[in-house]
Amino acid sequence: MKSVRKTNLVLLMLALLVCLCAVACGDDSEEETDGDSETAADGDDSEAEEDGDSVGGDEEAVDGDVDSIDNDADSSTEEVLPFPPAGPDAAPNPMEPGPFPVGVKTFDWYDDSRLDEKTGEPRWLRTEIWYPATQKYKDGPFEAINLAAEAQSVPDLPQDIKDALAASSIEPIPVNQVRDAEIDRSHGPYPVLLFSHGANGIRWQSVFYTIHLASHGYIVVSCDHQNNVMWDLLKDGFASDATAKSATIRPVDMSFLLDKVTEYNKESGNFFEGMADLDNVGISGHSLGGLTSVLTPCLDSRIKVTVPHSPVIGLAMMVGGCSKDYPVPTMIMGGTDDQTLPWCQMYCDYKNMMDAEIRYMYELVGGGHYTFSDICRLDLLKLSEEIDLGSNAEDALTDGCGENNVPYEKGHQTINYYATAFLNWILRGSAASEDYLVDSDEDPFDTVNFYKGDVEDFWGYEDGCASDSCRGGLK
Repeated sequence: MKSVRKTNLVLLMLALLVCLCAVACGDDSEEETDGDSETAADGDDSEAEEDGDSVGGDEEAVDGDVDSIDNDADSSTEEVLPFPPAGPDAAPNPMEPGPFPVGVKTFDWYDDSRLDEKTGEPRWLRTEIWYPATQKYKDGPFEAINLAAEAQSVPDLPQDIKDALAASSIEPIPVNQVRDAEIDRSHGPYPVLLFSHGANGIRWQSVFYTIHLASHGYIVVSCDHQNNVMWDLLKDGFASDATAKSATIRPVDMSFLLDKVTEYNKESGNFFEGMADLDNVGISGHSLGGLTSVLTPCLDSRIKVTVPHSPVIGLAMMVGGCSKDYPVPTMIMGGTDDQTLPWCQMYCDYKNMMDAEIRYMYELVGGGHYTFSDICRLDLLKLSEEIDLGSNAEDALTDGCGENNVPYEKGHQTINYYATAFLNWILRGSAASEDYLVDSDEDPFDTVNFYKGDVEDFWGYEDGCASDSCRGGLK
């Protein structure tokens, strides 16, 4: 066993549990309506008939009807790849980028069946889709995620916050994605992976992971969960009631995203027509999105595998999850120094509840809560000085991005390695990829404990998982 520092336990989830129970037992404030509409990012209903308006990463909303995309490219001419993607006859190194360049599109989707309790309008899900692109984009042109530019297209964000972000010295984050790149039709269809961001996060909070998976031949779909996005944190600070409400709504968001992908997949002339392998769908997410990743497979049988990052497993089971005979292969990922959602709770909930036939657990020694995101790449101290983040910057710096944490770059390497190998095995039919799923003491795996199946009782307390200090787990 590699050395493990004692987890700093917190009571955050007890408060969240109370809120969630109240929400789960209360009335649903969202009315149901018929139909489905998609509008531009500025919320102009005059464009409601546009089918998936695209939003540029470094500019304001751009109208882009996906039905108008020319799909006349000859898919019978197979793209020559640098090496084969994972499949029955191939098991590429899951730590290295895959053989595909990565394209990206952004859509504003609206769920007419649910009205937002604040606006009275259909629930708004700004959605990012990463996908395998053709080889002509292997050298770009790559773009950067521009926080300040994105803020300008958020309808209800106060102007003073938009102005402050525009005037700040926040640098865009360069990423290996190409806006609106041509999809590689010759190697499709591709498995679909849904991703759910953390509380008050944003859809592209974990691009180290989502872009990596797209390069290995996945269509990765992630939305902003309305009323629990980073912009809400900037406007209102942390709101526990909004977080609790979001926990119960998010699984429906995930099913809605999958419905939209299914619609696009069937629609003649659509950019994504025929490109989604809907028999092979997975889900992943971080923190509250990890809870979503645990809960959604219990509610939507289309999900075939889950990879939750820093999840609240026990709580997911209490608000509608399936605590027995968990239905899909599972890989739980977390860090031993998580100060937001204590590792002992994740460990013990995995031990006692996650009885999936195929299950693995990844334990990052010295990893914190935010190691499982791209937040460590931001200069949070500078951002906090220019845009008041309260204690949030300090929390992140000491919970995954600090000098006592494992370097986040090293964590990202091994997170990608194990998750990609697992998904390649389950969703891409690469049986040989299962061979990657072993524990190793070689660099960079020397900071990881990797478990298959059952685990021993938690070692951090005399009473193990029965300890009062670990009562977040199932007794």
